[in-house]
Order: sequence, then C-alpha cells, then structure tokens
Amino acid sequence: MARKPKPRLRELGIYQLPDGKEFVVSTIYHDGCSLYSPHAWETFGIAEYWVDREGRLLHRGVPSVWKMQDLNDTGRTASYPRPVLR
Repeated sequence: MARKPKPRLRELGIYQLPDGKEFVVSTIYHDGCSLYSPHAWETFGIAEYWVDREGRLLHRGVPSVWKMQDLNDTGRTASYPRPVLR
C-alpha cells in the first residue's frame, strides 16, 4: 500500500485550525515549519506551534491535539512584516 504524501504548507500561507484560530506559516526551516498568530507575525512575536517532520503540531515542544492535516488553507497569503527602525 503506497503512503499518501504529506501536504505541503505554503510560505506565508494563512491556515485555519478546526477551532477557528488562524496562523501564518513560515517554511524557511529545513526540519519543519512554524505557525504564528497573525498578531505575533506582524509584531515579530513568538510562534505558537512548530510542525515537525511527522506533521505533528507542537506547542512549546509538546505534541498538541492537532496535526498538519487539520490545517485548512484559507487561500490568503500574508506579507513579511515591515522592519521597525528606531
């Protein structure tokens, strides 16, 4: 039986979990990707979830109830935040 390929997340794609929360995806890492709330993304905040190679969503390093397959692509794309110059 052939394994179904894992879906790929889009860089800057905005995805929604079944609970309604939306996240901006950053795929620039070689060993997974990170999910940021829209506010955290715009303010250079901390990622809420990390997606590991097995497709699990980790929250602070602990597996959550969510998996990558639970993410629904909204079709929207975020932009990189503007740098803050002081």
